[in-house]
Amino acid sequence: MNISGSQQARKGVLRSKVGRRIFLLFIFCALLPLGLLAFFSLRQVTTHLYRQAEQMLHQESKEVGMATYERFLLLETELKMIISGLASGPAKPFEALSAEVREGLTSHFQGLALLYENNKIDKILGTTGNVPEFTDAEMHHINAGNTLVTIVPHSDRGADIIMVRAMGPASSRRLLIGEIRQDYLWDLTKILPPFMEIFVFDENRNLILSSFPEYFPLTEIEKSIQKKFTSRQFTWTYKGNSYMASYWNAFMKPQFHINLTVMNSQSEDTILSPLTEFKKIFLAVVVFTFLVVAFLSISQIRKNLTPLELLQKATRAIAAKEFSVRTEIRSGDEFEDLGRSFNNMTENIEHFFRIMNNIHEIGLALSAEKDSNQLMEHVVQGAKNILNADGGLLYTIHDAGLTLSVMHFDSLNYVPSHASNITIPLYDTNGAPNTGFVAAYSALNGVIINLPDIYTAEGFDFSGNLDFDRQTGYRSRSFLSIPMQNHDDEIIGVLQLINARERETGEIVPFSEDDRRIAETLAAQAAVALTKNKLVEDFKNLFDSMTDLIARAIDAKSEYTGGHCRRVPELTLMLAEAVNSAGEGAFRDLTFSDQELYELKVAALMHDCGKVTTPVHIVDKATKLESIYDRIQMVDARFEIVKRDLEIEQLRMKLAKGSNGGEYTGAESENELHMQIRTINEEREFLRVCNMGREFMSPDSKERVRTIAQKYKWIDLSNEENPILSEDEVYNLTISSGTLTPEERNIINHHVIVTKKMLESLRYPKALRNVTKIAEAHHERIDGKGYPMGIKGEQIPVQSRILAIADIFEALTAKDRPYKKRKTLMESLRILASMAKEGHIDPDLFHIFIQEKIYQRYAYDYLLPDQIDEVDLGELQKYMKAEVQT
Repeated sequence: MNISGSQQARKGVLRSKVGRRIFLLFIFCALLPLGLLAFFSLRQVTTHLYRQAEQMLHQESKEVGMATYERFLLLETELKMIISGLASGPAKPFEALSAEVREGLTSHFQGLALLYENNKIDKILGTTGNVPEFTDAEMHHINAGNTLVTIVPHSDRGADIIMVRAMGPASSRRLLIGEIRQDYLWDLTKILPPFMEIFVFDENRNLILSSFPEYFPLTEIEKSIQKKFTSRQFTWTYKGNSYMASYWNAFMKPQFHINLTVMNSQSEDTILSPLTEFKKIFLAVVVFTFLVVAFLSISQIRKNLTPLELLQKATRAIAAKEFSVRTEIRSGDEFEDLGRSFNNMTENIEHFFRIMNNIHEIGLALSAEKDSNQLMEHVVQGAKNILNADGGLLYTIHDAGLTLSVMHFDSLNYVPSHASNITIPLYDTNGAPNTGFVAAYSALNGVIINLPDIYTAEGFDFSGNLDFDRQTGYRSRSFLSIPMQNHDDEIIGVLQLINARERETGEIVPFSEDDRRIAETLAAQAAVALTKNKLVEDFKNLFDSMTDLIARAIDAKSEYTGGHCRRVPELTLMLAEAVNSAGEGAFRDLTFSDQELYELKVAALMHDCGKVTTPVHIVDKATKLESIYDRIQMVDARFEIVKRDLEIEQLRMKLAKGSNGGEYTGAESENELHMQIRTINEEREFLRVCNMGREFMSPDSKERVRTIAQKYKWIDLSNEENPILSEDEVYNLTISSGTLTPEERNIINHHVIVTKKMLESLRYPKALRNVTKIAEAHHERIDGKGYPMGIKGEQIPVQSRILAIADIFEALTAKDRPYKKRKTLMESLRILASMAKEGHIDPDLFHIFIQEKIYQRYAYDYLLPDQIDEVDLGELQKYMKAEVQT
């Protein structure tokens, strides 16, 4: 199929989807930068104008405030000058001043006057308004020799500014009062830039000065100041117009007893007025740019649309898997080169399409294969098929050498049985790298070696290949060796391909660069798959070692329970495998897979891992009084003290008789002493027997212990009298059965909760997801009286029921528990039968345990000879049949 350039495109420029896209792309690419430029320019200019306005307003406020303060200082100086003149000069010092000074005072003050204590006022210059009444604080400020500036607000708008200073002694104090001219204090023509408003008010919010021509918007300004009090920059709105403002506080309290706030404000319209001209110019640039881009884009689209449509038709043909399609483009530009490249692509695409399918199939096979030997077979056969090679070999590294694991030759149909016996050492006897062999060189240096003909190649030892050729009549020629590298950058093997064949003629040709890359990909896939299998096996071995280590650690914690966590899994798996073999009964349809058996083994190994937190002195408590040590020894010592005290008392009586000159026979007292000591020894021996805890303790025995505890007293080092037994010792000695108190038994039982928490903290693979459920339920009972959850019957996993029987049987027959007598097989089985009858363990599983004689297999491996007695199966079977019928 040939698509030529004579087939001109008939679509209009903008009727074509491609044309529209290119047109929109041109427009977009032109307008987007302009739009972004406009946006960021406007934003930058606006930000700059706002920042400039903020700085200017703040600076103006500060300058006005500072200028006001300086003029107050100048006015204060003038008042001091007048006061000095009144003190040393004529009665009317104003006339004594020069005309220039009088003119200055007239321009600075509206009026000057003296105020006497009787409120009499003498006018010095001009007229002054109403003189305010001064507060105590203001009078204190004046009397301290300071100048007072006070504000007298008007009822409508504005205020009078009065400056006051005292003169004369305190006894005849007079005040010089001057009303300051505001046109001097704030000359708006000088201090106020164009289009800017100024407001001045005192600390009592009295407006002193306002350039705003209308109502002073004090409420709006106060709300805006409260929102941004700390920044001193804010905006306020009046009649729909926004204003930026900045204020500055002139702190003059110490000197003039007044603080003023100067605020400058400017309309945002005035601030942003420079943007108006910018917007007009930019709009014209955008329109002009759009027209130019539209014209150029349409012209370019017309030129490029025809080759694009030809390539579109050819691409559709390839999509329909018509790989014979060719296109002829005669545009004299890059599109013509693109057409030639397109034709070359169609020639190779079928070949690579087939290769990708093969690689995909090999990848699936490698990811699914778990057997490493079969996996290597897949790698060699797949590489040979994809690259059309006649021979393939795969070496794996073992013990510093390359072992030939797979070897295939199609033309010879040759698969040597001795492949695994062929080994190439990586190092010679002196430890030097063995670089003479291609496979060893690839492995040592991690490089790919591609040789067109091994008969003409130099630098390598091909004696083995040449011997192979002579023996088989084969002709080895092209050679490709690829190292296989794992995720740790370690070389784990070498893939070698021999004699690439031309697909059409079958002629032996060198391996191409594409062949090298494909082989490298296959080698990488093979390395990943092999490493995966090895890692899975290694991690499984590691996990098994860790669980065994934990089990050994638990057993090692107590010398009396050593081996328990390692024997229980053996017994558990024996019973589980017997369940798999059961052809009848309740479990005839149940079969555990290999993964489930492994999961059960792990749960059995870890079923008591919580015991690592159980105190050893409780786990190993062999007697009732044992804690860190057996406290019966202390009780023995106290009895010895009691006996010693009796003997001492007897001796004292003898001495007393002798010193009084009397004759002492002592027969009756000696007999009484011997009887008391004999009684003490009997009761001490009774406590020793109670301490062993081997038999059920009757109420009478408990009462006797309590009586003994109060019957005897002993004197300690503080010369205080104490009972022979403490309350805790009585509590322990009166345990009904065994050696553990209820509290200690709860501590031991708590190991199941700890086991659950410890196992839940582990992240298991899918195959071990039920380990925690199995382990945590191995102390549950069929009747629901177990712990910790109190579940019953079918609610308990079958694996947990199996583990429970193994756990109990191992504990009954354990030969390493000094605190209890080891039981024989028959004794243990009777106890298990009783527990099955009482709803403690699963009777169906116990039936399998008996039927398959699992107890016997276990006994030969783990019990002592004197424990392996004759088992009466008739008695047990009779019981089990009755139970099953029930």
